Amino acid sequence: MSGDYTPTVRTLTWFWFVAAVLGVATRGLTKAIIVRSLNVDDFLIAVSLLFALGQSITVSLEAGHGYGKLSTTPDQSQLVNILKSEYAAALLYIASLCFAKISVLALVKSISPIQRDRLTAYGIAAFIILWAITAELATAFICKFPTPWDYTKGQCHNRRHTWWNYFEATNIVTDFALILLPLIIIWNIRLPLSRKASVFSFFAFRSTVIAASACKLVFWNKHQRTQSPGLDPWTVTICTQIIQGLSIITACFLYLKPFLDSVESGFLRSDDIRRRGTSDYYGHSTGDSSANKSGYSLRKHHRIPSDSMRLNEISNGRNATTITAGEPVDTGDIESQHSRTHIIKQTKTFTVEDGSRRESEL
Repeated sequence: MSGDYTPTVRTLTWFWFVAAVLGVATRGLTKAIIVRSLNVDDFLIAVSLLFALGQSITVSLEAGHGYGKLSTTPDQSQLVNILKSEYAAALLYIASLCFAKISVLALVKSISPIQRDRLTAYGIAAFIILWAITAELATAFICKFPTPWDYTKGQCHNRRHTWWNYFEATNIVTDFALILLPLIIIWNIRLPLSRKASVFSFFAFRSTVIAASACKLVFWNKHQRTQSPGLDPWTVTICTQIIQGLSIITACFLYLKPFLDSVESGFLRSDDIRRRGTSDYYGHSTGDSSANKSGYSLRKHHRIPSDSMRLNEISNGRNATTITAGEPVDTGDIESQHSRTHIIKQTKTFTVEDGSRRESEL
């Protein structure tokens, strides 16, 4: 296969898309079993996957027109088709990354009860949306009409080279922000260091996307001056597919059961705090009328049986006191080993009956 990397491009393109599909499917199955609800971040990652599907199809068509065949020079018709495919794939790639990143921020916003963290998540989301919109416009209009996909003429080739250096550099910055924000949130919670490291490791997995973006920049600048016009290095295309696939997979990685178990065991019980309208660890009011819509209640509720619980008998052996609790008790609050994470106050009403009074009345 010397000089012909078309099969490699096609194979790896579909490999990473299938991996992304499996990630989304695993995420959906996990949520169906544990959470039993869909939220905004689920729809966002689904949209990201749809854009990734379109991008993968476009790259596959591009390979079908001769992209990756270094031993032969494509004719004019093939070259036009390759350029058009690259143009469409780039636009779909940007959209897929945007929705995958926003999906992660939607999760972070929902699990953190602290207003400052939520506003920070909104700010990063606004920046990413603006970044994606400007990237779409720049990619769409970087070359002159009526052939905006043809970067082989004039100075468009150089502008395109500079633009994609900027885009991937800012892509790394946004991914770093998606790691840093959860780190700050986790660090400020009073938990054992081992628990903090366990929870943060799920967010830190996104560093693989940063590594892939760095590799793409290396290949992009290494081969840019030696490549044939209209033929990006095939290694750059492979890195693009890896970045796209990992962006979706890392967003779904947060829904593996160990992470959800960590949340359930007492970490960031934000839905409880917002629903009850109490104060969080930092003293901020967290009452939120829309909390029921956030959908991150991972607990199972159990009702204490209505049968009376008999206390130790009084010394005369005849008097007994019984206590009856008539409302649900959240077992997550009981089982949480680290209730200091957020101070939650809840008032329960108990009925106390003296057994000696019953006997006297009889």
